[in-house]
Amino acid sequence: MEKQLGYQNIFLKPQKCIVESRKKCSTSIVLGHQTFDMPVYPANMKSVVDIGTCKFLARNNWFYTMHRFGVDVLDFIIEMNKEGLFTSISIGINEESYKILEKIYQEPLHVDYITIDVANAWSEKTHKMISFIKEKFPETFLIVGNVATSEAIKDIQNWGASGAKIGLAGGSVCITKNKTGVARLMVSTILDCYKVSEIPLIADGGIVEHGDIAKAIACGATMVMAGSLFAGYDQSAGSIIEIEDTEYKEYYGSASKHNKNKIKNIEGKKTLVKYRGDMNRLLTELKEDLQSSISYLGGSDLKIFKTAICYEI
Repeated sequence: MEKQLGYQNIFLKPQKCIVESRKKCSTSIVLGHQTFDMPVYPANMKSVVDIGTCKFLARNNWFYTMHRFGVDVLDFIIEMNKEGLFTSISIGINEESYKILEKIYQEPLHVDYITIDVANAWSEKTHKMISFIKEKFPETFLIVGNVATSEAIKDIQNWGASGAKIGLAGGSVCITKNKTGVARLMVSTILDCYKVSEIPLIADGGIVEHGDIAKAIACGATMVMAGSLFAGYDQSAGSIIEIEDTEYKEYYGSASKHNKNKIKNIEGKKTLVKYRGDMNRLLTELKEDLQSSISYLGGSDLKIFKTAICYEI
């Protein structure tokens, strides 16, 4: 039996502040060939991001990944390229995914980031897809996920992954743990993966409070992906629904019947998120909170998290 830790089980130890103002702290992060304003971005879920979300984030110099469900990937890439925005797409590991990639290759179209997006990426089918993408798109930054162990990290980085998306059953609308009995808490996942990783880690799932982002980075994550945190805004996917004079947006898991449009291997559910207005407010608040974290830890940029001390509670 192994003891497992989640974000709620730890806090970060404060240190002497070295900046005149927390506003002086930099939250910028390099991923691939680009530098982004923050190390956090929305989950590539149909109920969270659409093309409007992607354009909004790219224009604000935040990372994004477009989901892969019912998307005309070629049209998406062409539209982003026309507007001079970077391209970040998701792909599966089935035959249809190979056909999509082959079309992109034949055009040819430039793709900055590709995310292999499957529930358990530690498989020979993923290995085959990684090899295909590395052959066709050698300059593209390839994120592979999801995995949740150091053993899996060793394999996917040897197979050619540029980055790894880590986490299993941590999302609020994920019911994998209830349906299968398989799950892993995020702090333990990050710590385990980080000890062997030679590639950037993206911690996916389990974010409840803004401070959880700082905790994830302190444990070894380069970037953080969050779903419900970004749901319900004007720039989020979906339409506003009014119920008894209160406005909501739908939020559902990628493995739910609402996303799949079929009842098979259901491991996600749907909920309603209260309408939250303009996402610009969220981006500002997330940055301010992370700047405060950096200042409390005695740093001026994200490098301070490498020496942060965590308390188990």
